[in-house]
Amino acid sequence: MSRHFIGLLSEVNTPMILRSRVLPVLVIALAPMCGCKTNADLQQGLPEPVILNADEYRQEITDVDRLVFAAQPFDDDRRASLDTTLKALAQRVKAASNARFLEVESNEIKTLAEGFRHMPEAGLHTQLPQQWMRIRNNLFDDRSWFARGAADLDQPSQPQ
Repeated sequence: MSRHFIGLLSEVNTPMILRSRVLPVLVIALAPMCGCKTNADLQQGLPEPVILNADEYRQEITDVDRLVFAAQPFDDDRRASLDTTLKALAQRVKAASNARFLEVESNEIKTLAEGFRHMPEAGLHTQLPQQWMRIRNNLFDDRSWFARGAADLDQPSQPQ
């Protein structure tokens, strides 16, 4: 039986089989690695973050916090107020500096304002607060008076 198996191997050119199956796989697997730098800077091209003083934007931030975190339903008036308030904040953030980071974050605020206009009620109570806190944390230094939920709106804020 082993003679028969050895005879089959001699009839079939095994190095050719290996080359025809393994070589293309190796080429496909290793080709992308040839162009990669081992010291690539992954942050290259990203805008340098600019942190704004939250105290200078306190009125706008608390207005948005109240609209975002209030437990009441999102009626048309509340949606319109939030849209207006967010767009005004976006304009003020963009005007603060020529920094590309602020332009990007200003666009994020505008996108948030436009994105929630027709969002179902359930999404507004979960997604909107998360997105607002993400943008707020990207732009402003953290303050104890920031609202993080509806319960924070009931507590009077203490000036710092």
